[in-house]
Amino acid sequence: MECRSEKTRQYIVDNYNVVPVAHIQLLNGQTKHSDAGQTIENDYYIFEATSKVNGKKEIIQCGMTAARDFLKKINHEGLPLFNPLHGEGEIGKKGNKTSGGNESKEVKWNPVAKQLYNAIMWVIVIIDAKPNTAIYEVKEKVWKFKSYEPFPSQVKAVNTIIGKNIVGKTLTEAIDELRHDNDIRDEMCQFGKLVDIIMHYVDKEGNAVEIEPKF
Repeated sequence: MECRSEKTRQYIVDNYNVVPVAHIQLLNGQTKHSDAGQTIENDYYIFEATSKVNGKKEIIQCGMTAARDFLKKINHEGLPLFNPLHGEGEIGKKGNKTSGGNESKEVKWNPVAKQLYNAIMWVIVIIDAKPNTAIYEVKEKVWKFKSYEPFPSQVKAVNTIIGKNIVGKTLTEAIDELRHDNDIRDEMCQFGKLVDIIMHYVDKEGNAVEIEPKF
């Protein structure tokens, strides 16, 4: 959805319910087209805009200048930046928070939830997932209840999404391929707790279910 000028962004906010759904740091060598007209080379936002008239959903992808304007207009403090790289965006500011340990001053992450959230964000980055897809639905639930351990079914759902979209390799193997050009923070790609949940998965009757871990 084109959002090149401040006037256009005001029109969008007046006529659509605009919600930020992701704030992502680009990896080295990556670029994205901005709906505000430029080429994005650093971090960027994805917004979902729902028409107030007919409920039609549109996607907005933009760099930080346009994103900060949208956040200001909708009075939103901004999302944490998913940044898996060393030395990038370490200091969080309003509308530009890091995904390190300080994105929430009040709520402490459950360790399993943190691993699952990082896995989800990696999947979004690697497969360029779009809003209104299954991976985003799980992301919203994990984020909302970050202080609680996710349901095993949520871990299984992400495991399934990885298997269908990152074919022939695990998520860790896909991340390792990106290490050739990126100084990736190891703490952002630790999924041992998720693998353990998959390895000990049981159905509603308590019967063991054999599932191949894709993390």
